[in-house]
Amino acid sequence: MDWTNTPVPGEFCAVPALVRFDANGQAKVTSSTWGPVLLSRGLKIVYGDSDADHRDEAAVFVGCGDDHGGNEQLAAGYVVFTHVGDRLAVIGSITPRKNPPSAHPPYPTALTQLTFARGRIIVQEKWWRTNDAHCCPSGDATTVWTWKGDRLTPGDPHTTS
Repeated sequence: MDWTNTPVPGEFCAVPALVRFDANGQAKVTSSTWGPVLLSRGLKIVYGDSDADHRDEAAVFVGCGDDHGGNEQLAAGYVVFTHVGDRLAVIGSITPRKNPPSAHPPYPTALTQLTFARGRIIVQEKWWRTNDAHCCPSGDATTVWTWKGDRLTPGDPHTTS
């Protein structure tokens, strides 16, 4: 698969259009929430068959950060693709569901692991509590995304620590 030339929806970062990345896996775009942002595509693609059609779906990690040189992470998500005939189609974007308890968290919740299972995608999340150090988020949560028709729908996040 030629992921370099595959556009992704930017909705997780409030970009209301498909985003095409450059050869380095980055794109400078405008978010309706944060203004100019830098989107980055992850190098690792996660594959698995959750819809039981005997063909793998693919989840591509995409991050959204400031475009001011501060490297501040604003949002992140996985864009999940499936096959429709000989083309790719976006099933949806998986975004963190666990919100930190403070109104102004120091960092956004991170997605740390995505696992495909029959009829669902299980996502592990790490989130920063108010007194957590920059290095070490101490909150853990799991969200199970299930199929509703041809779309993924998130369940409620389950806090595990």
